[in-house]
Amino acid sequence: MTPPMTPTRVMINTAAVLAVIGLAWLLIQVRSIVLLLILGILLAAAIDPLVTQLRHRGFTRGQGILAIYAGILTLLGLGLYLVAPPLIAQGTDLINDIPTILSDLRVEALESQNQFVRTAGVRTFDNAIRTYARLQQSPPVAPDTAFGFLTSVVGVLFTTITVMIVAFYWMTEKAIIKRVVLGRFPLSNRDRAHALWDEIEAKLGGWTRGQLTLMVVIGILSGIAYSPLALDLRFWLPIAIWAGITELIPFIGPVLGGAVAVLVALADSWEKAVMVVVFVVLLQQLEGAVLVPRVMRNAVGMTPLTVILAVLIGNVLNGPLGAILAIPVGAAVQVIVQDLLGGRRDDADTGETGAVVAASLRRTRPPTPSGALTARIDPRPVRIEGTDATGSRSEVETPASRPPRGKHWGPKNRRAGAGRGAD
Repeated sequence: MTPPMTPTRVMINTAAVLAVIGLAWLLIQVRSIVLLLILGILLAAAIDPLVTQLRHRGFTRGQGILAIYAGILTLLGLGLYLVAPPLIAQGTDLINDIPTILSDLRVEALESQNQFVRTAGVRTFDNAIRTYARLQQSPPVAPDTAFGFLTSVVGVLFTTITVMIVAFYWMTEKAIIKRVVLGRFPLSNRDRAHALWDEIEAKLGGWTRGQLTLMVVIGILSGIAYSPLALDLRFWLPIAIWAGITELIPFIGPVLGGAVAVLVALADSWEKAVMVVVFVVLLQQLEGAVLVPRVMRNAVGMTPLTVILAVLIGNVLNGPLGAILAIPVGAAVQVIVQDLLGGRRDDADTGETGAVVAASLRRTRPPTPSGALTARIDPRPVRIEGTDATGSRSEVETPASRPPRGKHWGPKNRRAGAGRGAD
């Protein structure tokens, strides 16, 4: 039954709504700090299983985290050492050959048999050529532009270090934070809140590990296919890295990754472009049928509509990075909402309905099946004599049950027994 709306209750509800709005406004104002915190929590959730395995081998939590950090930095350094030289060379060639590629694509569009491709395609590539020429004719890099670029590089390094520090302290102090947060719940709901915390953490870690795995796998497969060993695509290394990076973008990421490869292949020949299209389609089928079900087994599990809404909201709040991080945040919110709705259903199932069923069970007694054996409890005590541990005799009185006569104790046998009298 809903309590009446008194002035005090109206004031309390209004204050609660205003507090929620104020908290949302504060989070929007400090969203850059919130993003760093989310990135740190995602990193911590991703490496938590590895830290747990190292703890089983004798490491402390801090030592395990530092060992994993050392391994990550070593792999990144080794990868940059091996990939950076050819990547820089091919990237420079790609930038210098952009006018040639655009001109070749314009020629391909001009020679097309399709009227729409001849008109719209030629106009698009003409605009792209003019835009690139205008950028090339701009003055050299100004001092303020160079300073801005240097600041951006330093900012990226600072953000990376900050995220690693946040993840470190989150993992080392997670037990204290968890104890404080769960201590705010009533004792009857504490186990439920603990399970909810673990489920959210598992989904965040599963999404982070799965997304990184997909990016690496897609990048490696694309590099093998675009390399001189297979399709022999020009600038295959930066295109493969681009395909791996765009895998992080929901829905349109694979399209963006494959579109660049198709355009570069189309500048060579349409046959090579067709082969690239076939490879991109097969790669997406492999990803959807094999990679995603295996890699994302413990990931977010959000519906497509929920993902679209989360991406749109995240993009409005903080651009592309917000759109990407909106997916794990939306998954956490979905877990909480599902738990609340499930809890309400459980309360509804075990509330009035359970009370009615219990009352009906107390009022009614199930009948004895026909032909079943029953036993009567004889109220007369039975005297049992024996000796105890000291050897002295003792007597104990206890009620005994007298089994029914005959094979069945039905109405006829009860009347017959009553006629003969009790033993």
